[in-house]
Amino acid sequence: MVSVIGEWVEGGVAVVGAGGAGDVVSAYVACRVLGDLFGVRDCVPVAVLWERWVLDPCPGPIPRALIRGASAEGPCVMVNEGTDVIRCGRSFRPQASAVAGLLGFPVPGITLEFGAVGVRACLKHLMTRYGSVLLLDVGGDILAEGWEEGLWSPLTDSLVLAAAAGLPNTYVGVLAPGADGELPPGYVLERMALAARLGGFLGSIGLWRDHVSIYEEVLPLTHTEAGRAAYRALKGLMGYEGMRDGTRRAPAEPYSPIIYVFTAESILKINKLAQNLTNTKTLAEALKKAEELGIPTELHLETWIAKNVGCLKQPKPHHWRQAKQHLRTRNNDNSPGGQSSGVG
Repeated sequence: MVSVIGEWVEGGVAVVGAGGAGDVVSAYVACRVLGDLFGVRDCVPVAVLWERWVLDPCPGPIPRALIRGASAEGPCVMVNEGTDVIRCGRSFRPQASAVAGLLGFPVPGITLEFGAVGVRACLKHLMTRYGSVLLLDVGGDILAEGWEEGLWSPLTDSLVLAAAAGLPNTYVGVLAPGADGELPPGYVLERMALAARLGGFLGSIGLWRDHVSIYEEVLPLTHTEAGRAAYRALKGLMGYEGMRDGTRRAPAEPYSPIIYVFTAESILKINKLAQNLTNTKTLAEALKKAEELGIPTELHLETWIAKNVGCLKQPKPHHWRQAKQHLRTRNNDNSPGGQSSGVG
């Protein structure tokens, strides 16, 4: 039996920043680390094109039709250094374009308007070129059921995970538990233990102090906050740091520069939202599934901000808290959270 690392060395790997556009930064770092530690030379970071509000102050992921200066490669979008997006009357550069500039070649991008089925089509296309896919999530939200109190953004991770259903040689990597300021690190570790009891834990990949220079290449060009946790830890800057305009706090600890690797199948078994998204063909259908489960998502939050603060405007921290409290209150009676065993 060939090891997972052996598969990656032999057939290459596409590392998907599963938690949103900022995770492409960590996907870039992961490819560099895999090459450095294991000799994986055929590795590409892949972006999910949903930027944070601070960069793209309009609700929802970036539609394919609004992306300029990119090429199509099957169902994937190839983002290059000159790619930009025209949205709500303004232009901005997606973070994947900065990564493409560093690499000197286009970075595959995934859009979400066609639900899990559309994401799966892009993953399948990538697997015609790379033997394996690693879904890399910074923070660990991909391990959630969906109803957790601290969860702000379950939809992106769950859609990408749902797309991996049934695909061979597909894995999930969790980097820096709690780094996005959503799920507490202890809870992320509990969820990893649950996946391990299901036989899904394959091992871990540790970043070294030597890899600080990789972060220092990419971080000044991008807008990730969660992606800084591993860098901070490697620099010895331990402890909690405010993020998202003070709405959350995220840790940098000795466990932060570690990628914990699982089978995608085992993570799908513990993510209730993802289980219900596997056959969705549109973003609207995925959103409806989340609503039926009583799970508020980042799209609900951004829509509330757009209605109550306005597109192109930067909300204050209390606006985000108000949005989250409103959605939690609205969904509380319908949520089956707490009734679940945690295993699908």
